Amino acid sequence: MSTGGTGLKRTTVSSFTYCLMNDSPSTAPREGALREAVHLGLASARENAIPGLILWVVAVAIVAGYYFFAPVTAALAALGRVKTEGGFLYSAISTAIAGGLIPFVWKRAIAARKRGGDGISPANGATSGVSVGAAVAKAVVAPAWAACLFLCLFWAEKGIEVDFLYRMQARIFGDGNSPAVIIPKVIVDQFGYNPLWAGWTQVLGYWWLEHNFKPASLVDPALWRTMGPRVVTVLISTWGVWIPMVSVVYAMPGDLQIPLFNIALCFWGLMLASLTKERRAA
Repeated sequence: MSTGGTGLKRTTVSSFTYCLMNDSPSTAPREGALREAVHLGLASARENAIPGLILWVVAVAIVAGYYFFAPVTAALAALGRVKTEGGFLYSAISTAIAGGLIPFVWKRAIAARKRGGDGISPANGATSGVSVGAAVAKAVVAPAWAACLFLCLFWAEKGIEVDFLYRMQARIFGDGNSPAVIIPKVIVDQFGYNPLWAGWTQVLGYWWLEHNFKPASLVDPALWRTMGPRVVTVLISTWGVWIPMVSVVYAMPGDLQIPLFNIALCFWGLMLASLTKERRAA
């Protein structure tokens, strides 16, 4: 819901947390250059290794706290009740905030502090690993308010998608945290949902944003001729981080999977936006 050394490296996120967390959908390999797409994806995956490790540690700490530390158990149980009562509405609002609003505001704050910019200018868009929703790609010309609104709506819809995916997988594979339950969920999530739907729809959404929501951009041959390599790049760039991450998500009870997904999505975006700032300063 992201990649190599250019463009908006984002996410996704769980499931999609997937996919575009590291490569810019707009900064793709040359047309038909599958080998280049793989190279860019692997390069971005190497860049994301340390941030990914930090994310896993945080996620595992949350899960361990839930199962072994009573105060954390109580706090997360309360959050789970809110999720259960809110249903898909909770997933939409929480994911819009975690994947869209907070990373967008943080990215703009970093950019404004560093260069007095607005956070979505071409110079600020090219990152080395910003979570999905954490940055707007390098060619964005949309007003800041429009970009922010789009990202919130985009991630709200993705939150509903991911929630639906989690629910359907629970029905098919059951609940619980055994390998027999977690492994098939991860396979469907990362090797089914991501490449077949989440990856290319996120590329399309960010492409549209980058082109100021012009209808003609949605049928631009330059996009569709390179869609395959674009998706390959973002998948490779994020699998190393998000396969372990969604394994942790699926180890939680169903009512806490979306909350943990949101925490990971937001933390990933903020962390990589900050690391990108450090790299540029260096």
